Amino acid sequence: SEKKAVEVINYYVGKLPSQIGRRFKPLSLLTLAQYWQSANAVHGASERLRRAELFYWSSMLARSAPRAVDGEELHALTIVCVIAADFPAQLPVTARSMAATMLQTLLASRGEREQMMAIELLSRGFATFRAHVDSAMVIRRLVGIMLRITEDQGEDGGRAGRAEALGRGAVLGRAALVPSSSAPGTRRSSDGRANKASDARMGSVSFAVVGAAKSGLQRISALDMPVVSATLCSMLCDPSVDERWRALHAVGVVVQAHAALLHEHLEAVTSAIVGSLSPKRATERRRLVGAAGTCVRVLERSYACVSFHAETQTLAVGCTNGRCVAFDLRTGTRTSVLDMHGLVAAVAISPLGNLVASFALGSRELCVWDPQPSALAMFAKSLFWPTDAEAHGSVAPTKSMTIPDGFLVHSDVPVLSVMRTIKLSWTGDSTVLLQIRDACFSLSM
Repeated sequence: SEKKAVEVINYYVGKLPSQIGRRFKPLSLLTLAQYWQSANAVHGASERLRRAELFYWSSMLARSAPRAVDGEELHALTIVCVIAADFPAQLPVTARSMAATMLQTLLASRGEREQMMAIELLSRGFATFRAHVDSAMVIRRLVGIMLRITEDQGEDGGRAGRAEALGRGAVLGRAALVPSSSAPGTRRSSDGRANKASDARMGSVSFAVVGAAKSGLQRISALDMPVVSATLCSMLCDPSVDERWRALHAVGVVVQAHAALLHEHLEAVTSAIVGSLSPKRATERRRLVGAAGTCVRVLERSYACVSFHAETQTLAVGCTNGRCVAFDLRTGTRTSVLDMHGLVAAVAISPLGNLVASFALGSRELCVWDPQPSALAMFAKSLFWPTDAEAHGSVAPTKSMTIPDGFLVHSDVPVLSVMRTIKLSWTGDSTVLLQIRDACFSLSM
């Protein structure tokens, strides 16, 4: 049978190095990778054969650990990682740690082949290796590679190439607050060429490596979104304007690939995005506002619970914990919070920007509230919650109504699918319209 033939071939191939000796020439990296990534080679082999292969190639990793990773070591690392990605329990902990260390070394190298190999193997086997790598460092490195452009391109050519590699609309679009500027730290010299100090520091990469880094980040996001979201929030709070600029673009890439997984972390990510636009540093803010505006537009297109008003620079976000939060992008602060019961499925800001409508699934309550209450109203509110820290900024709805039961879809349906059946909009300055599939409800002020 085909399965038996694969076992026989694997057995004799494994014996070749010891039988031939120094004259043995290993197969190319591409041939080995293609062979072991096939279903017949990995999944068709017996457990005993896979363990024997892992033992043989892991021993080669142990011999090469103190030295640079090249030649036969790359072949061994490829086979170990490909098998371990699907069968992690069969790889010993020591070999797992050695492979993870080598992958991190390759990821930090300047060679494009080594970088692409590390990105592919590390992202596919992230569940296997994450206990042995610095996850935050890996994610930061992927984001840095993803937003590199080649040194021989100018500012305009680099921007167009980056858009081609990442996918149009992923990080670059026409929906920014202001036209997107070039990368922070980019200056034009007298002859018109872009001087990118940070690019020279990390090295230029081709569009193929950029695309591989994007795919790697998306794979890791699917496996461990909490780590990815926490790392991006940390980058958005970084003192370096370059790091915040990269994080803003990376958020858009992650949202477009895994909006459902990021939904639970939406409040933390949005707060970090708004906090990155510090009004105290006007120069940094001018560099970041274009990327932040594009990122906000991506969030608004991906979630019905995100709404942005350009004139007032108000951003309203509904969260899974029942909170609806309003931010002012001009000051980079949170202005108010409306506590609702259950997941906030839809949010819409009025045409004038002075009111926000929100709908919660748990309580089936439609509320209209002021995102920027007056100082007197906030003082009066504080009298009722003098010691509750969470009450700071909390507001009460100006008007509300409860939707009758029976109009929402079954609770077993995924949350984002339920949210797609709900549409919240303003038909005027004082009337909000809620559509749940074929049913319509209106609330007038």
